[in-house]
Amino acid sequence: MATPSSLNLNAAEPRVGRRNIKGDRREQAILEGAYDMLRTVPLRNMSIDDLAKRAGLSRSSFYFYFESKWQVLSALLAKVTADVFQASQLIFDRPAGMPPDAAIEHAVSEVIQVWERHGHVLREVADAAAAEPDLQAQWDSILGRFIDASAASIERDRKAGVAIPGPPARSLAAALMWMGERNLSLMSQRSDNAIPSDDMVETVTTIWLRTVYGLEWKPRRKPRRPRR
Repeated sequence: MATPSSLNLNAAEPRVGRRNIKGDRREQAILEGAYDMLRTVPLRNMSIDDLAKRAGLSRSSFYFYFESKWQVLSALLAKVTADVFQASQLIFDRPAGMPPDAAIEHAVSEVIQVWERHGHVLREVADAAAAEPDLQAQWDSILGRFIDASAASIERDRKAGVAIPGPPARSLAAALMWMGERNLSLMSQRSDNAIPSDDMVETVTTIWLRTVYGLEWKPRRKPRRPRR
């Protein structure tokens, strides 16, 4: 079963029930159970009874914390995307003295790892969003946050003379973010049209560096181990 350390479900949103230690543990049990079950069972095939039973609760207790199974998915999405945003930080806020190519390459690699870890949740979101307007609105809002942060970074680097001139920063950021989101979604769905995982860091980093900074990606050599 997924643990709080793997997803930090203690901070998941939204909360419906009372805020107390016992309640928090029950809510967390629902989220952990759902997170684990989604690895093998689509949410559309789960019932409230399934989710409640997995958490060791009654059906009525489940409704004390969540109004529907889609709200459970919404809470999981909030936590998963918080992890993705954290993994993307070097794109949004590069430390002084760190070259763009190192920052972008590291961030892309981190995002891919986080996405691979939580892909079963994100796959469910992609499947459910079209039929659940609230979930679609949440996903659009999340992507908007990523786009705004990227646009602000591009603007800063253009003013500093690090990034090259180009389309409006937010339009460019939107194109780059939606490109990444679409491919990562295809990867989660195990689509043959997804960029192969072995090529993803080079491909995505190259696109970012060329379009934003006018730079070419150069593979970083790993230090050789000393011979014994």
